[in-house]
Amino acid sequence: MRVGIISDVHGNLEALEQVLRSIDAASCDEIVFLGDAVGYGPQPDECVAELDDRVALAILGNHDDAVLGRTNPFSFNEYALRAALWTRGIITAATRAVLERYMLAGRREGIIYVHASPANPRAWEYLFNLREAERQFAAFTEPLCFIGHSHMPGGFVRIPEGRITAFRPMRLLLNDQFRYIINVGSVGQPRDGDPRAGFVLLDQESGVVEFRRVEYAVERTQALMAERHLPEFLIQRLQHGQ
Repeated sequence: MRVGIISDVHGNLEALEQVLRSIDAASCDEIVFLGDAVGYGPQPDECVAELDDRVALAILGNHDDAVLGRTNPFSFNEYALRAALWTRGIITAATRAVLERYMLAGRREGIIYVHASPANPRAWEYLFNLREAERQFAAFTEPLCFIGHSHMPGGFVRIPEGRITAFRPMRLLLNDQFRYIINVGSVGQPRDGDPRAGFVLLDQESGVVEFRRVEYAVERTQALMAERHLPEFLIQRLQHGQ
């Protein structure tokens, strides 16, 4: 089975549509979404509807949860807060109903899917270093864990002797003796200096994980954000992937 794994769309329909076209071209059997359909971007209803139509498994993100009124958006930075409150005020009842169906974590075929961290999905922790990776590996038993949340593609691998190392985005051939935490990056808000939309392809038969990037019309998303009076900082950062 070939699986397209995406995360952190953040209301960016232009990016989402290009990613879905790329996933279709790769002949994927299903799509898994790791959370944050909304927040930051100008088209939350459209993104949620598209995801609901296409994905086999949808995971809850912290921005989704904040828009639903469960995670406190006042813990966000000022730009994320403004976008979350704007989104909360304009989404439809149908969009809200879809978000309410998202799961905190999903497990299938030796894989755990979660937005932020397997140890405590609702704590919305960031996983950046080896010490934190060690704690997270102890929290699940599956060989593979896919996450999003930080918008930074890459991950960590743990060998049987216990040593953990970090890796950057690459074409990765999985070793069935190792365990992995893989961050798939962001569709709609990349933060690694590359403005292209990011996602991952998993070929379960060959054991290959590929990090992919695709161009999209950033300026169209920016124009809609300006039209809808979203923060200028959020508009400008899209073109730099930061």
